[in-house]
Amino acid sequence: MLSVIVFLLLGGCVWLLYELRRLQQENLVLKAGSHESEDELKKVQASQSQVIQTTKLASLGQMVAGVAHEINTPLGFVKSNVEVVGDLLDDYRKLVMQYDTAVQYCLQPVDLIFGADKASLEKLVKHVEEARRKLFEARAAVEKSPLLTDAKELLGDASDGLGQLATLVQNLKGFSRVDRDGMDSMDLNEGVESALMIAQHQLRDRVKVVKHLQPLPKVTCMASQINQVFLNLITNAAQAIEHADGRITLRTHTMGHYALIAVEDNGKGIPQQNLERIFEPFFTTKPIGQGTGLGLSICYQIIEQHRGRIRATSSPGMGTRFLVALPTPGHRKESTP
Repeated sequence: MLSVIVFLLLGGCVWLLYELRRLQQENLVLKAGSHESEDELKKVQASQSQVIQTTKLASLGQMVAGVAHEINTPLGFVKSNVEVVGDLLDDYRKLVMQYDTAVQYCLQPVDLIFGADKASLEKLVKHVEEARRKLFEARAAVEKSPLLTDAKELLGDASDGLGQLATLVQNLKGFSRVDRDGMDSMDLNEGVESALMIAQHQLRDRVKVVKHLQPLPKVTCMASQINQVFLNLITNAAQAIEHADGRITLRTHTMGHYALIAVEDNGKGIPQQNLERIFEPFFTTKPIGQGTGLGLSICYQIIEQHRGRIRATSSPGMGTRFLVALPTPGHRKESTP
């Protein structure tokens, strides 16, 4: 009986050793698989980061192209106006020279007075009358000349153009926040205005912009990222409009402890089956080469990282509305609007 018990115990030990070895081997396999999965995940994340960075660079290129277009327009008419003013000043200088010539002609009789006889006096009278006529004509030409007025108006236009450039540069600086890093206090209405100016080259003469911007409390955020969201939404809205009477409506207001920013267009709209996927990475309905499908995905990630929400509603043929909700100071994890 004792031998049976010993045999059973030995058998149980052998079985336990076998199971232990098997579990160790399975653990090694699982660890190896886990390392492979981690490596694959890192590769996927690296690839996704690279694509996202490429998309950001493409957006930056689009923004630079728009800024170049916006800068080129006022620069063009400032240059033209300055050149015309130069020509006008040359013409005005000629008028002044004509006036000086008339004045000199008027002074000539002074030399004749001292040795004048009767014939000379008659000649002197005629000279004076002719001098007066020339002087009055030259003076009238100077007084009636529009050259100085035209030059002043052109310089005024040039000054306005330079003001536009200064505003554009200021908006661009505020848009990119190149001199700041990390979280910052931001006026969302200023961000909307800056993004709108950057996107002007896609809107002019084609899309009417209607703004209903109410005062908003400043929010703490990565301003350059939030501006990127605004620019993307405005650009998408412009691209969705294919008819001549396009309209984009921008609205801002507060609800509870949230600042709400809505971008609405009267474009072609988004079918329901696509609307459910628009925030998925790489999903796009644009032709190959015209979109990466990452724009809205990046917007979604940015808003989520700021503890906000972004939603879209659309009616095919009627238009689309994107609503961004960002928490304001005093936010207490209440339900999102």
